[in-house]
Amino acid sequence: MYLGTAAWAEGPSERRALVARLASGRLADLNRIEALRLRKLGELDAERLADALVPPSLRRVLEGGPRALARARQTAAYAEKWDRRGTLPLGLAPAPDAVDLLPCLPRPAALRRLDGQSLDRLGVRGPGAELTGPPQPGLAALGLAGGAIAGFCLALEEVGSAILGAWLTDEWPTGSLELRVDAARRSAPLRAWGGPGPAPAAGGRGAAAAPAPPQGLPPPAPRRRAAPQRRLRYPGGAAGGRGAASDGAVGQNGSGLGHFKTIKRS
Repeated sequence: MYLGTAAWAEGPSERRALVARLASGRLADLNRIEALRLRKLGELDAERLADALVPPSLRRVLEGGPRALARARQTAAYAEKWDRRGTLPLGLAPAPDAVDLLPCLPRPAALRRLDGQSLDRLGVRGPGAELTGPPQPGLAALGLAGGAIAGFCLALEEVGSAILGAWLTDEWPTGSLELRVDAARRSAPLRAWGGPGPAPAAGGRGAAAAPAPPQGLPPPAPRRRAAPQRRLRYPGGAAGGRGAASDGAVGQNGSGLGHFKTIKRS
């Protein structure tokens, strides 16, 4: 399961919500789909109940603990079946080109390195953030209420905070972290981390692991911008987003977590 946070226009207003990435590439608005499912079951106040069971915020899901994450997984499976039948309305699952992907957890309750050093949780950025130096690819573990790990997302430690990828996966990712600059490419297998390690302390908290980048690559020029990939495809799958021709990328190759793409500043 891949969970993220997306924003898209709805007339003069904007919708910002928890989404799940479906096999078709569409992004399921889990809160609205749960409300509709409950309404079909005869619930009189389906929207309020859906806000409690599958809230439109990933942080609230994490604060709800394992049961809340399990409900989000059930709603994502319901949306997947609906989409495969070809009848899932576009308003409940927009196409990836119609949304802006945000950091999967835009406002974590806390943010720290695995060594315990605190990072600025209010400075978290996501796809589209400018990089001030050579990227240090890593992963962030996101915690559930009670101390368990909910899942992992791509992460770059940057200026005392972090840039988080668009997608949280609820399983330990496979494959490798890859850093590419022009024609040069280096990768580090994820098995080097030896598993997920210690969990963040509570729901909505993140712990970022950002090892040194693979050696032997020329550093990208300063003031790059990290953007999720949309038009080009890699073995790990596209991550959504807009951008020009790339001259460098950092991402996870092998399970669909997606990529950051560094592009020249416009």
